[in-house]
Amino acid sequence: MKKRLALIVMITGSCFIKAQIGINMSAPEAILHVDGQKNTAPAVPSSYYDDVVVTSSGNMGVGTKTPKTRLDLRSEEHLNALGLGGTSQTASAAKAGAMRYNSGTQDLSYSNGTAWVPLAHKAPNDFVDAENASVQSFTSGTQAAVTNWTKKTDVNGSFNSGTGTFVASKTGIYIVAFTFSLASGTIANDSRYETLIQTNSASSATNKVFKCVGSYPGTNTLSNRVAGNCSGIFNLNQGDQITVSLNQALGTAKTLDTDASLTSLSIFGL
Repeated sequence: MKKRLALIVMITGSCFIKAQIGINMSAPEAILHVDGQKNTAPAVPSSYYDDVVVTSSGNMGVGTKTPKTRLDLRSEEHLNALGLGGTSQTASAAKAGAMRYNSGTQDLSYSNGTAWVPLAHKAPNDFVDAENASVQSFTSGTQAAVTNWTKKTDVNGSFNSGTGTFVASKTGIYIVAFTFSLASGTIANDSRYETLIQTNSASSATNKVFKCVGSYPGTNTLSNRVAGNCSGIFNLNQGDQITVSLNQALGTAKTLDTDASLTSLSIFGL
């Protein structure tokens, strides 16, 4: 009797058992079928958006039960983005055909087995266009950054309108133009103002300040509107910042003009 049982075990152990495994579902439609939210309705393609399947041919589908490639992400809901991160591996270690994302240059590259080769692309250049109607006040003789801007255009979301700080999204050449206008008021004798465009970065080698000066020499008896501008070209690294400031020494506190179009800032990356 024992010999017969041993023989049965040996025979059944050598047989191939074909089965399907279902998780969160009782009727799997592939070798492995996972229903993420337990909401799959048979024959309703749109209900497979949260499913993961592995077919008998070795294909894997995410959001589809009929994957056509080794990995198929084409779901009915069209939330099919594929996330790629960076890697410290060399191209030879990752092997030919591997891909990675470069956060510094903001591009994808692939391994040819020897080197990482960037894919052809063109990320949008930074462009900021802003106006200011904040009526910000500037104390005479004190430099202060111009803040509380109203953005008209900000292509890459690089400009903080509240603080007036721009952060370069990539390394390159940037053209900056700043204009301002102060509300009418008295001007002290032999007075002046400075408009400043300055960069701030982790590397002091790239920090620069452009200053433009306007002066009112002699005796000033009339109430006047003071206006000025400043522009410059900067070589920035990714992450470098730009701010614009005003240092007026006209004798009394001054505020920006209420006409937003008279105080403006534009930053364009080449």
